Amino acid sequence: MTDIVKPSVQAFLVCDTIIIDSLTGKKSIIGAFTHLWAKTFPCQHPQMGVYFCLNDAEGEYQFEIALIYLDKNQTVGKGALSPITIQNRLETHDFGLNISALVFPGPGRYEFQLHANGQFITKKDFFVIQQETPPQTPAP
Repeated sequence: MTDIVKPSVQAFLVCDTIIIDSLTGKKSIIGAFTHLWAKTFPCQHPQMGVYFCLNDAEGEYQFEIALIYLDKNQTVGKGALSPITIQNRLETHDFGLNISALVFPGPGRYEFQLHANGQFITKKDFFVIQQETPPQTPAP
């Protein structure tokens, strides 16, 4: 494998969904978060979006995202973008990727990891928290 120019990451966000306008290519980041709550485990989240913006890149790239359950060092989800060629290191490029039907085996710390052509670029962590059930009070 040839060495790639490692991009400089300007933003890396986790959200509920990324909407990409078909005319302008603009990305809408919907429901950005740093924590998820779940009543029971394992729990399924219907979709999560990952947004990243970078510059100082040049050449052909295959971007891949992995979701890691850090407490167990377990990969619980993956996604990839179509290969892209970036011509100019001075340009800024942004990307959005939605990953469907993610299953979280338990509460704890999770991390999205961004790779380009198999090389680690950056990471973004978040927490999945066990939601407390409020105590039941008897009806009067």
